[in-house]
Amino acid sequence: MGKESVREYVLGTHDAELERLALQHRLWRGVAIQCWDRSCIGTGAAVLDLGCGPGFATLDLASRVGPQGEVIALDESERFINHLNRSSLQGGFQNITARVADIQSPNLLSESVDVAYARWVLCFVPDPDAVVQEVTKALRPGGRFAVQDYVNYEAMLLSPPSEQFTRVVRVVAESWRRRGGDPNICQRIPSTMVHCGLTVERMRPIVRSARPDSPLWLWPESFFRNFLPLLVEQGLLTLEEQRAYDRLWAERTADPAAFFCSPPMMEIIARKPGAG
Repeated sequence: MGKESVREYVLGTHDAELERLALQHRLWRGVAIQCWDRSCIGTGAAVLDLGCGPGFATLDLASRVGPQGEVIALDESERFINHLNRSSLQGGFQNITARVADIQSPNLLSESVDVAYARWVLCFVPDPDAVVQEVTKALRPGGRFAVQDYVNYEAMLLSPPSEQFTRVVRVVAESWRRRGGDPNICQRIPSTMVHCGLTVERMRPIVRSARPDSPLWLWPESFFRNFLPLLVEQGLLTLEEQRAYDRLWAERTADPAAFFCSPPMMEIIARKPGAG
């Protein structure tokens, strides 16, 4: 318990966060699969799932590569890795290797994987350059590194507009920065990839919108419901600010003219020179 508290995921590893991550993967699964298609992840591939969390994407990747392939799943949370191992056992997967690791120093074999995938991970890492360096070493010649992450987090939008919403988004971004993260990480990742010797093949913006009656509306709703109490605990928001935000969200949910735009993301796919 002590070890896990020290390495606690910035958004928590409690039951409510597990449920939120499951919802998040269901809502964004199609976007991930499109990225895997563009990254040429196929049967027999060896895939590295960086910051795998409870492993919802890992299981999809394991099904995709089949028994001839392999998925190496890394996360700093022991609880998440245990959850993934249980799910893997229950699902009969024998092609998943999941372990607790700091992805900044993951201890990977050189030229051992075909594709590495990181979604909403590098924005929380104090040294993302180290991650890119380690991934580059682990990729086989011709292998690819696919990243889906934020490029301008504070551009998230709720309409009708509210300064209250804008303030909460700013506080969320600041809380990540205080822990060494970068909510605009994809502004710098392409340069880091090139510096490490990778060739950037694709860069694609990702922005999605939702209205109160759409499933995606639940994505920001569940995030702020889980994360705002942590910001109050940290002294970054007051309890009254949290309650005011809850009232605002309820008003927007009841407003048929309301809509939400996700924080702008980038999908970046880079290739290691060589055969493949």
